Amino acid sequence: MRIDINACFGHWPYWDSPGKTADDLVALMDRNGIEQAACISLRGMFISWRDGNIETLEAAKRFADRLIPMATISPFLGGNGDALRRCIDAGMRGVRLYPSFHNYPLDSAFVDDICTTAAACSIPVMIPTRPMMNWRFKSLAVESVGAVAARHPGTSILISGPNYLVEYQALVKVMQRCPNVFYEISCLQGFESVCKLVAEVGAERVLFGTGAVLNYPACNVSKLENARITGEQRAAIFSGNAHRLLNLGSR
Repeated sequence: MRIDINACFGHWPYWDSPGKTADDLVALMDRNGIEQAACISLRGMFISWRDGNIETLEAAKRFADRLIPMATISPFLGGNGDALRRCIDAGMRGVRLYPSFHNYPLDSAFVDDICTTAAACSIPVMIPTRPMMNWRFKSLAVESVGAVAARHPGTSILISGPNYLVEYQALVKVMQRCPNVFYEISCLQGFESVCKLVAEVGAERVLFGTGAVLNYPACNVSKLENARITGEQRAAIFSGNAHRLLNLGSR
């Protein structure tokens, strides 16, 4: 089974995207053998997290066996831990924070409130260092996400976006220092990168992600299918770790 931990749908304002709707996302999943995807509406990243969450929940209702709803939230429009609890009560399985787009620092009281609430509700907090695999976007420092994880050791922090060389090295240091940090592979590049990462931090905190519809899923399917790891490790990364992290057997 394949569970994509990092997918999205909706309007992308920087250039025209061939896939925009939840139907497009599910079609991409079908073409690449992906059974389920944790997703958000891009409206939540760029316009209104409240409206984006409504669109995400509507899409997840239409594709109840395929799409897993993730919340987006910011300190604006009344975003706080109480608002996150309402999202969770509505069916959200995790929350994504976009400080670069929503214009707040990671050392803010808002982030601490969200992380504390997420820990209490047993959901992960995903913090992308870049929104997709494209170098035009300024990235967050991996160490700044690590600082959040260190402040909240009881919160599962999912990092998305670090690539290779210095970003990869920083990621490994953070994961070795903070056992509550997970990583999804949609932006991971480099020769035998999956194999090396598993050797350094273990397979149990590495997750399959594609960045669809902004990235083409086949690249990351192939990356994991051809990684020189055991079948048990591959299964954990493809689905087992996501199933556990998102508590898919509950609620």
